[in-house]
Amino acid sequence: MAKADRTALMFGALLHDIGKVLYRGSSGRGTHSKLGADFLSEEIAPRKDSESQGAIKRIVEQVRYHHAREMAPANLAEDSLAYITYFADNISAGMDRKNEGAEEQGYLFKRDAKLRKIFNILNGHHDDNVIEHEPYDAIREHIRKNLLAIDVRWDQVNSLVNLLEATVSTVPSSTDMSELVDVSLFDHSKTAAGIAACIYDYLREQGVSNYREALFDVKTSAEFYARPMFLLYSCDMSGIQSFIYNISGDGALKQLRARSMYLELLVEHIVDELLDHLELSRTNLLYTGGGHAYLLLPNTQAVKERITAFNGELETWFVDRYRNDLYLASAWVECSSDDLANKQDVAHPGAQRYRNLYRRLSRKLSDAKANRYGSAVLRKLNFGDSASIDHSRECSECHRSDLDIDDRGRCTLCAELGNVSNKLVRDEVFVISEHERGLELPFGKQLVMYSKQAYLRQKPEVARVYTKNEWDTGLKLATHIWMGDYEAEVADREKRFSSYAARGATSRENPKTGAPLGVKRLGVLRADVDNLGATFVNGLPDDKASISRSTVLSRSLNHFFKAKINKVLEVGGYQLQIIYSGGDDLFIVGNWSDVIHAAMDIHDAFAEFVGNGAITISAGIGIFDEKFPIARMAAEAGELEDEAKLHVSKEGKSKDAIALWTNGAVFSWEDFVEKVAGREAELQDVFESIAGSADDKKGNAFIYQLVGLLRSEEQVSTPRLAYLLARSFEGTEKQDEGMAKREGMRLYDWAQDPGERQCLVAALEWYVYGNREGA
Repeated sequence: MAKADRTALMFGALLHDIGKVLYRGSSGRGTHSKLGADFLSEEIAPRKDSESQGAIKRIVEQVRYHHAREMAPANLAEDSLAYITYFADNISAGMDRKNEGAEEQGYLFKRDAKLRKIFNILNGHHDDNVIEHEPYDAIREHIRKNLLAIDVRWDQVNSLVNLLEATVSTVPSSTDMSELVDVSLFDHSKTAAGIAACIYDYLREQGVSNYREALFDVKTSAEFYARPMFLLYSCDMSGIQSFIYNISGDGALKQLRARSMYLELLVEHIVDELLDHLELSRTNLLYTGGGHAYLLLPNTQAVKERITAFNGELETWFVDRYRNDLYLASAWVECSSDDLANKQDVAHPGAQRYRNLYRRLSRKLSDAKANRYGSAVLRKLNFGDSASIDHSRECSECHRSDLDIDDRGRCTLCAELGNVSNKLVRDEVFVISEHERGLELPFGKQLVMYSKQAYLRQKPEVARVYTKNEWDTGLKLATHIWMGDYEAEVADREKRFSSYAARGATSRENPKTGAPLGVKRLGVLRADVDNLGATFVNGLPDDKASISRSTVLSRSLNHFFKAKINKVLEVGGYQLQIIYSGGDDLFIVGNWSDVIHAAMDIHDAFAEFVGNGAITISAGIGIFDEKFPIARMAAEAGELEDEAKLHVSKEGKSKDAIALWTNGAVFSWEDFVEKVAGREAELQDVFESIAGSADDKKGNAFIYQLVGLLRSEEQVSTPRLAYLLARSFEGTEKQDEGMAKREGMRLYDWAQDPGERQCLVAALEWYVYGNREGA
């Protein structure tokens, strides 16, 4: 009975506000509660089998009676799930807004209001940027068609979550214009469902079955808002950077993306396994990305015991397979509805309950990382089976010596990843299987990759399915995940990085010979969001801070770095590949020239996505020979990114910068775009006037002399610079000597100011890289 209750509760809580879609469209007559209930009763229920009718009746009851004004006169059973959905809706709405009212009755409500961006109120901003969405009638039809294909079963709760994210993640939950209108209907409904699941389990363990008395009656329900019914749980994986980047050998570049994607899927799998162990769904998942996850769980003894057992089994798997290279730390803190909604504490006015909740959780997670293992595991790591291991051979790629080495010099893991790396990047369906052979995962599972066509054709037996980068809700039982996986097509994928490097400047050629111009180099971009941790803790105003807004912010950033970034790079058609992009940072390798232009496009797209400059990104770009060790590429580009993080503009603005390959060259994005990228394009015309008078050697010699002079750590010698410029512009083919002098003077003026000179040096180096022939 419990699973049937859970199923009906999750469907009802997820769909409790579905009537808002109808109310705001052409069917908007009556309350959204009535419209939603009638929609499910009249259009969905008749098309379901007889076994589903009882569950649908209970779902409809929750949709019809999730507001007090409708619930009070209704003759509901005291254990009706509607009381739980009502209570969960109140908590979720209390997180989003202060004035919860009937949309169809209040004059402050505006039917066609657009969802405002969560970034509008970050870090002291007060803006009004909005997100567009499909017409409500089109959304209604999409929901109707897909609900008919979703069975009312526990294993399809996540499919319903997918459907709501695909349809109502861009429409507002509330259209009360006196509020912020920045939480979507999807986020509100999903949060309410996760809260409802926690309340259900908590009450069951407490032996409470009279839901009306506990959650609806005025005299008794107030107590439950203050009760610690929830656990805010977090986990964080350590060792990701080393696992991805500290590899070498011929297969290193090939494995980069495979390792990154494997870790992403590993964390998704661990989270879903935990939810399965706790008999919960992804409604309880607040966020996952970048090796981190946050979940809202029931505060029950059973849950705590299961988490402890789960962590023990997981730790054993990591130690057996990775020793101490990878580790997943986890922690939780107890919390109440009042904590989640950041309700002011009368006894401690001004105290920020929500912020303190995350601070407490962060401290506990740090403690878990600092005290990883118990004595038994430490003995195993140090003295366990080392005597039986032949350490005379190490893996040619990851350099581990404690695993079997194949005839190609690779350990078991590197061999497995190398064998499936192409499928990890190319395939769209990831199957978690208990029977097929694939990449090993914890809890006796294997990761197997399929193209969508092959999956539909073979219909393998699965424990779980993930589909990548599409909203297709037709693939039943699948969880949709987003991945930044852009990869330029090349003739030979095994040599794609060599192909990227060989393309020079990609768009330039010698006007005399037609040969491609530009050095044969790889570019590496490392970038991430500035001050993100501080933004999550302190970026939201005190009276607006809540778990729902933090979830919206996390999901929004994840969407940019895992989904939107693919579109940005596709439009540019760049010769590069995303190695990792998710959470708040990215790592890209490709043609050096394309990487520079892609960095500018990503910056512009992110600025437009945020809309108000409330959060920014900083980046580092390195240029390397393709044979340079990838770990060194990553490390040096990371150091450049760190330099960008230290940048302070003339106006006193920190970060929001880009650091380049040249020593000490750090620029604000504005200066980089206008005075480096823009100036590099201008230099084409300037140097054509020099090289055109005789041969290319004269122009190149001048550039190298000029760069050498400007690079000098000492103050630029004005007479030497003037002499060099005067000689170089003598005898040009340009008939207008005044124009030639003006071009020379422009270079002269740029060189006098230290900031302008740094921009000029970077632009000159960029120009040289782009116009050199050969290696």
